[in-house]
Order: sequence, then structure tokens, then C-alpha cells
Amino acid sequence: MKPGRDSWFPGFLLKINCSQTLQTSSLMPIQGPTSYFPTTQAFLNHWADAEAAQGGTPILLDGQQVGTNVDAPVADLQGLFDDLGEARDTVESTALDIGLARAAVAQHRDWLHTQMGLFNDKMRSDHGRSIYAKNLELVPPANSGREAFMKPMRATSRLWQKVNDWLAGLGKPALTTLTPVTRADFENRVTVLRAALDMLEEREQQITLDLAARNAIQDKIYPFLKVYRLKIPTLFAEGSAILESLPDLTPAPGSTPSAPGLAGGWSVAHTRAEFTGTASATAEVTQHQLRGCAQENYDEAIEAVLSTVPVGQPLTLDSTYGLTEAGAIASFRLYAMTATGNEKGSAPVVVSRPL
Repeated sequence: MKPGRDSWFPGFLLKINCSQTLQTSSLMPIQGPTSYFPTTQAFLNHWADAEAAQGGTPILLDGQQVGTNVDAPVADLQGLFDDLGEARDTVESTALDIGLARAAVAQHRDWLHTQMGLFNDKMRSDHGRSIYAKNLELVPPANSGREAFMKPMRATSRLWQKVNDWLAGLGKPALTTLTPVTRADFENRVTVLRAALDMLEEREQQITLDLAARNAIQDKIYPFLKVYRLKIPTLFAEGSAILESLPDLTPAPGSTPSAPGLAGGWSVAHTRAEFTGTASATAEVTQHQLRGCAQENYDEAIEAVLSTVPVGQPLTLDSTYGLTEAGAIASFRLYAMTATGNEKGSAPVVVSRPL
């Protein structure tokens, strides 16, 4: 389990008996990527219970309906489930890598932005009548696009070298800014930022591939769950514990709860994001769940479950998810969830960790 994640998923992995399955599985029918993992686990648990109720006789699903060459045993679904666990961890890892890469880019941009301004100020104050001071680059906005930001930085580095050569010819020391920062320091940071931007672009491309791989596994799992729900009523009588505890595949009929509220931000004192939630007004809500994305724009395709709070418990929450480095930005939502599997999320809260 990754740092910052709660024990909700591992708790769900525990083997549960038939009566427990009825209560637990109804909480997580499939509504998106977040729910695929626990829902599949509920079906695996139920499949094992159903075979045990038949005295150990294997339950096989029609191969044509589930996309296999031969009738499929529970081991086939278990294999897909294991693959899904690895795939979702890969997606989360890449998403966190992207967040760290963005934080690194933000740090380097901020440093270069500041130093370029100091260089320009130094030139105007000390060498304002020189041709070099009259040909300074304008400092670009900190949030400029890659080339719009990098071009004046490269130009400033070249100009700084020309200024140093000119000063050397006059018998004067090389120009440094207040810190002091030398031209070599500045050029090195330009190189580092270029590498950080390349890494960010590579990671952003990679997560597209990771999501496609994860979604392909989910698409293979879905027919298993659908056919299994069709199979069980042909094997067990109405009213039996196995049939009554059959996991839901989609939310049961019921209204979507009202959205909960979420407010908060970065705590400098505690070095974490801190939130206060407002419970959903819907009486049928059984729990609230904090989820997060390691980026500014909230995306349900990569959201991670961070903590789950039973209804009635205080909604005082905190997290460092996606915020382990200065300059990092993450977004969070609080979800209200009912026993029928219906859920509704709050408006996203974007948290920036100061540089």
C-alpha cells in the first residue's frame, strides 16, 4: 500500500462469509475505475463461497461469453484481478511521478524567473549605458509555455557570458547576482529545467499508456462479473444465502445523495493539507470518502481513495497525497456514498504547497 493511503482497500481484501458479503459488496458496485478493484474482490469472495456451498464443485463460466477459449474457472478472474491490482498501482505511481515532475519544474522555473529579474536589475543599475543593458530580454510570465519561457532564459545565459567576457576585458570581475549566483549557476539551472520538462512530457505520455492498459483489463473483467451474476441463479434456489448475497454489478435503484462539502488548504505548521468536510444531507448515506488526484484538474480516471469515514464520524481530514514536494499541486473531493452504491462528490478543492 502506498504512503498516505488508508486501510480501506486492504480491509476489503479479507475473506468474508455469505452474510458479510451481502452487506459489504453492496457498497461498491462499479461506477468507475475506483470501484473496479473492490467490486471484483467481492465477486471472487462470493465465487469461493458458492463453490464451497456446492461441496467444492467448480463453477465455470461459458468461455464464449467471457472471452476465453474454454469455460472459465475462478482462477481466470483471479488472474485478471491480480493484473488489475498491478495496473492500478502503476497508474497511481505514474500520476504521482507526474505530480513530482511538475513540482520540480515549478521550483526550477521560480528560481530562474527570480534570477533573470535580478540579472536584468543588476545590468540596468551597474551597466545601464552599455549595449548589453539595452538588449536585455524581457522576463517572461512564470506560467509561460515551455518555449516562451525557455527562449529568454537561454538568451539571458548567452548574454550573461558576453557581459562576463566584456567585463574581463575591462579588468573587472564577472557579474553575479545577490545570492550570489554566477552565470554557470544560471546555465546549469536552464539545463536542469530542460531535463525536468522532458521528464514531465515523458511521464504524461506514459500515463496515457498506463490508463489504456488498466482499462483494457477492466474491460476483460466486466464480462466475468456479468455472466457470473447470470450463472448463480441457475445453480441456487431463490432465497438461498448464496443468491441473496450475490454482489451488485451496478448501483441498485436509489436516488443519488446530495453532495457533501469540502473546504481546506495547505497547513504550513503541520506540513500537510487539512480539510473540514460537511456531511451530505441525505439520510441514506452510510459513509464519506476522501479521494485525491496529484494534479490541479481533478480527474476521476486517476483518483485515489485516501480515507473512508463512517457516517456520523467527524469529517476532519488531512493528507499529503501528491504534496510531498514544494511547488506540488493536488486536488481533492469528498464523496457521499449510500448502501445501494450511489455516490456524489463535492466540488474539488485544489491545494498548492508553497515553493
